[in-house]
Amino acid sequence: MNDYIIYHANNFSTAGDGFTEVAVVSAYNMSDAYRLSNNIESSWIENPEVLLQCELPKGQDGLRSTSSGDVIFDPTDEKFYFLVPMGYENSGDTVPVDNFNLDGFLDFESNGVLYKEDGFYNERCKEVA
Repeated sequence: MNDYIIYHANNFSTAGDGFTEVAVVSAYNMSDAYRLSNNIESSWIENPEVLLQCELPKGQDGLRSTSSGDVIFDPTDEKFYFLVPMGYENSGDTVPVDNFNLDGFLDFESNGVLYKEDGFYNERCKEVA
C-alpha cells in the first residue's frame, strides 16, 4: 500500500482558485485512492485508510467526494494527477499535470503538452447564475 495525497479544488470543479490538501489515503493504486475518497455508503473520511489533513468546514461532519477539478498525488511515480474538469479539450480525463500549483492554475501542461482552459466552465457558470 502507498500513501496518496488528495487535494480538493477550493472552488468545486475548477483549478483556478487553488487547492487544499484534505487527506492522505493508504491505497493499492490511484483508482483505489479515488474510490476511498468518495462518499458511497458513508462519509469517506470515516474509511480507516484515510488520514484527514484539514479541518472540516464549520457545521459539517464530512467532506465532498473527490471529483472533477481535484488532484491526487501518486507516490509510485511522484506525479500529480488532475481530474480534468469541463473547460478543457481533455475534460473527463485524469492526466499527470507537470505544473501543479497549490495556488491554482488555468492552463496546464501534461507530459509536455499544453492544455488551455477555454472558458467553457466560466461561461456555463454565468448562464446558470
